[in-house]
Amino acid sequence: MFQVLEQLVRSTGKLSVTLRMDGDQMVVVAIPQTDGKDKEAALRQPLVLTGMPAELDAGFAEALVSYAGARRSLVEQVAATTAIIQAAEQDQAGKAKKTIAKNSKPALPAPSKESTSNGEAEDEDNEAEVGGNSSEAAGQSSPAAEVTAAAKPAGTDMNSLLDL
Repeated sequence: MFQVLEQLVRSTGKLSVTLRMDGDQMVVVAIPQTDGKDKEAALRQPLVLTGMPAELDAGFAEALVSYAGARRSLVEQVAATTAIIQAAEQDQAGKAKKTIAKNSKPALPAPSKESTSNGEAEDEDNEAEVGGNSSEAAGQSSPAAEVTAAAKPAGTDMNSLLDL
């Protein structure tokens, strides 16, 4: 029996075993003490056996072997899942870095005040020429031209700076 316990103690680091009587039956509780290494709650799950002492004599070692095997399998599954998650995180981080590097564009210098004011004057001249309406050319503006002028924000159009 202690050889079976040795396997479980080696895999957990420490194993607490508690025995108590519940009427004529004996209750055996084996609790793995992982010292916080195993964050998975299922790995901290105790083995609880209740039975007559003769039954426990016959089946305790087998129950411990089964418990240790299931726990070892769970540890392996957690390790495999953790490895997969870490690999996926690294892959996604690499993809993000590539996307950022690919999409980063050098910053354009800010336009000077002269070019901004000249550009606005040119835009206004172009609007007057394109309109083709004699009242607009004569200095009178139509309601549509006033709405267009009012909707046009003053300053630099950031979208035009980003379009290359």
